[in-house]
Amino acid sequence: MERSDILRTLQGLAPNDHAVLFYSDINAKRELVFPFLQDALDKEGVAVYATEHEPFDELREAMKHWGIYVDRYERNRSLTITDCETLMAAEERLNDLKTSRLLSDLIERLMKRGAPIRMVADATALAKRGMVDKLIQRERALGRHLELPLTMICCYEETLVMLKEDEFLTDSMQAHSHAFFSGIALQLA
Repeated sequence: MERSDILRTLQGLAPNDHAVLFYSDINAKRELVFPFLQDALDKEGVAVYATEHEPFDELREAMKHWGIYVDRYERNRSLTITDCETLMAAEERLNDLKTSRLLSDLIERLMKRGAPIRMVADATALAKRGMVDKLIQRERALGRHLELPLTMICCYEETLVMLKEDEFLTDSMQAHSHAFFSGIALQLA
C-alpha cells in the first residue's frame, strides 16, 4: 500500500475510531499524523498531540514547517500539545465526566458543526521506560471504539513490536480498531 493510500485511510477514520500506528522513524510518523491533525484544524475542529518522545519546541517547529499555524491554533485553543502522562490523567478523569452534561453539550456542538476532534499520542518513551503494562491497560480501557466521538491514533516506534515476546503487538492489535505499519493499513474491527 502506498503512503497516499495510508494517508487517505487515516483521514477516513471516523469519530470513535481508536487506531495504532507503528512507525519506522519520526519523519515517517509526522508525514502521516500532521495531515490528520491539520484536517481537523482546517474544519474548525480540535487537535491534540501528546508525546513524551519529542521535545515540544522541536515538535512545534516541525508542525510550522509542515504548514500548521501552531501559534494561532494554540492561542485559540484548537491545538493542544502536551505530554502523554497529562493526557492519560485526563482520560482517567473523563470516566467521571462521561455523564457530564457540559461535556456532552460541548461535543454535541462540535459534532453538529461537523468539526472533528482528533488526537495523536506517542507513548514510545513511556514504553521504553518500562511502562508497557500500564500502556496496555490504558489501551484496553479505551477499547477498540472510543466512547466519546473523537478519533485517536496511538503511535509507537516499530522497535516496540517485539516487546514482551510480541505480547505488546498482540495486545495493541486487540485494543484498536485499525493498525498501521510501514506500507500496511489494517481494519481490525
